[in-house]
Amino acid sequence: MLSFENINDETKKAMLAKDKVKLEALRGIKKEFLEAKTAKDAPDELSQETIIAILQKMVKQRKDSATIYISQGRTDLAEVEVEQMDVIKEYLPEQLSPEELEVAVKEIITNVGLHQ
Repeated sequence: MLSFENINDETKKAMLAKDKVKLEALRGIKKEFLEAKTAKDAPDELSQETIIAILQKMVKQRKDSATIYISQGRTDLAEVEVEQMDVIKEYLPEQLSPEELEVAVKEIITNVGLHQ
């Protein structure tokens, strides 16, 4: 279960390892978590759903930025965005492949009796 404390621990490890890319990505995650925790009417602890939503938003932002940078011929900046996106993805739950998703959907359809 990912938490603010986990991100703090991971940040310390990245600092000790002098992993600049990971450190910047983790600092970004920490910033987003802090903003979510201090938002008006925010709960004391972030739910896993909120954490996942924040991370997914961050991945999308970096993907969009990388696309823009590539279209502008700035592959150097796009690389940074992609590297940070990859670090952020490490903290997201594993996603189903298209094939796994298809199998799961067919199973659900069968279980609820909607198959033809």
